[in-house]
Amino acid sequence: MSGADRKDGNILKSLREWMVMCQTAGRQGRRGFFRALVLLSILIGFTTLFATLLIDQRQQAWKQAGIGARNLDASVRRDILMSFHNADQALLSVRQMLRHNPDFRFDQQTRKALLGGSATQAALGEIYILDARGNLVLSSQTNLRTRTNFANESYFYTHERTTGDALFTPKTVTVSPLGEVVVTLSRRLTASDGKFAGVAVFSLRLDAFKPLFHSLELGDKGAVSLYATDGTLLLRTPEIEGVVGRNYVTSPMFWQLAAATEPFAALSPIDHIERLFSASHVDDLPLIVAVGRSVEEIYAGWNRLALTTGLAFTVLAACVIGLSLMLGAELRQRRSNEQRYRTLAHVDGLTGLYNRRRFDIVLETEFANAFKLGAPLSIIMIDVDRFKLFNDLYGHQAGDDCLKTIAQTIQLHLKRPADMAARYGGEEIAIILPNTDANGVEAVAEELRAAIEELAIPHARSHTGYVTASLGAATYVSPADVPPLTSAELVAAADQALYGAKRSGRNRVVTHACVQIGIPAPVPANETIRAARVKSALAHMTPEVNVGLDRVSHMAAQSFGTSMAFVTLVDTAHQSFVGRSGLASDEIPRDLSFCAHALAGPDALVVLDATRDVRFAGNALVKGDPGIRFYAGTPLIDAETGATLGSLCIADQSPRASFSDDQRELLRGFASLALEQIRAVLARGETPVDRQRASA
Repeated sequence: MSGADRKDGNILKSLREWMVMCQTAGRQGRRGFFRALVLLSILIGFTTLFATLLIDQRQQAWKQAGIGARNLDASVRRDILMSFHNADQALLSVRQMLRHNPDFRFDQQTRKALLGGSATQAALGEIYILDARGNLVLSSQTNLRTRTNFANESYFYTHERTTGDALFTPKTVTVSPLGEVVVTLSRRLTASDGKFAGVAVFSLRLDAFKPLFHSLELGDKGAVSLYATDGTLLLRTPEIEGVVGRNYVTSPMFWQLAAATEPFAALSPIDHIERLFSASHVDDLPLIVAVGRSVEEIYAGWNRLALTTGLAFTVLAACVIGLSLMLGAELRQRRSNEQRYRTLAHVDGLTGLYNRRRFDIVLETEFANAFKLGAPLSIIMIDVDRFKLFNDLYGHQAGDDCLKTIAQTIQLHLKRPADMAARYGGEEIAIILPNTDANGVEAVAEELRAAIEELAIPHARSHTGYVTASLGAATYVSPADVPPLTSAELVAAADQALYGAKRSGRNRVVTHACVQIGIPAPVPANETIRAARVKSALAHMTPEVNVGLDRVSHMAAQSFGTSMAFVTLVDTAHQSFVGRSGLASDEIPRDLSFCAHALAGPDALVVLDATRDVRFAGNALVKGDPGIRFYAGTPLIDAETGATLGSLCIADQSPRASFSDDQRELLRGFASLALEQIRAVLARGETPVDRQRASA
């Protein structure tokens, strides 16, 4: 057996051993997974049962607390209404006594019978009898009176204007002549002839309900309160100094109390304790009763139950977890291996981005989704400018570090989970942007270009002095009737746009749509100074100079055998033909200008076949009239500022195979002739201040 055969045999043996190991690991993994699943099911079952019981107990505690609060609320309301009923009965009794005995007066026995009270407990209230003019003629009050006329009270003029015998209760709480907070009840006194004879008034003290409030069992942190409907706190147990008499109409909780039909939980604005409140209006009286049970005390018993059962469950769960840990190591190792294999299969080891394989898979999926849903899908192709020169200058390790940094920067700027970046190959990175239209992808691409530029990674052989990137973008819109029509065409369109970005100056974004109409030239760094010099030249241009420049253009066209030649000045928006031969236009938009592409550098711009140059293939001057195929232009450089003002150009409708160095030199000669005349124009229009600014 030859060495090669032995080598092949060893490889096959190793492959079989690896397959056996994989099969064994697979079986062990399945068994371990099944055991973990069984244990996990038991643990989940116990957890569910335990949680269900605890939740049910908690809900029952809350429900019972709500029922208790409602019962207390109803009991308090019933006792208050009973007191008001007793007060009304006292009024009826006094009115009856006055009918039979106009000279009736209150004595101690009568007062106690009607109003209650004792040596240790205040009476329920006081009774006042008013005559037809509102004057106080009889009172159960034994203290010194400070007021004798009540004709301006609502209950007085209500009874005065009505003939009914109904009990009247004002909608607000008032203050009695003794300075006590009271609710008044009144009935009409009618003379024997049916005329209005006055009013019998019962002034019911709200303090009379204190014993009732103190008798309620609400726990250490419970509270019962009595509010007036205007928000004033009239009575509260337990008592807190300074809160009775305060108005809470601006408190959101008061309005919850006023509108409550069911118990609710809220933070008390008085002592900031969370309680379960049950509240209700006291019939038609201007009173609201609120009974509050402390949420902490409601759940105190449940908390003890939860703690006890929780400890028992924890012990049980610990046993289950202990068994689970025996399987956990094996499962984790298996998952780790699977994850590592998936990573190796889909992630680029250097940059941490997805690899080309993953990019192709995701692109096909997203393209199918875009086609099905009629949504846009965009691609960005990114290429690091002059990266080979960077590697040659700084070494491959520095090149790897540069790619890593750029990849991290790109990842930071992709904000949506569906956006995907992948290393496409070498220094190229591709990005998939689902549901992103042409405007959106252009904005994202420009953001990424600027972010890479802001890294300011030094690059001595770049024209900017630091690392930059060129970006090409393309968008698929479904349903499409123009390219790109497939995922492959979409990538090709983005790659073509990338090539256009690199051909038109680098460190820029070019879209496929832009390629279709011709790529505009990049704006020079000294554009402000350059545009000012062009403006000055155009402003001082004379017909004589134009004729001279036409002559230079004509000589250039004859010398090179082209149908067109022209001298141009390029301002911020237009390219002006200040000298021309074979061309009728005075100016064209700058975006269509070939000469604008020569503004960035001192070298001549030569386009042998515009239909094959990505920068100009879509240009209207190529696709339409005058149908330019060949173009060569030498920049006209201003000696004062170093800025390129325009070009001396030759153009023809037929492409050329070459343009020699001698021809370039001859073209520069014609450019010098044109530049001399333009310099003379600039010199005539300059002031000393202009010259100083230009040199600066």
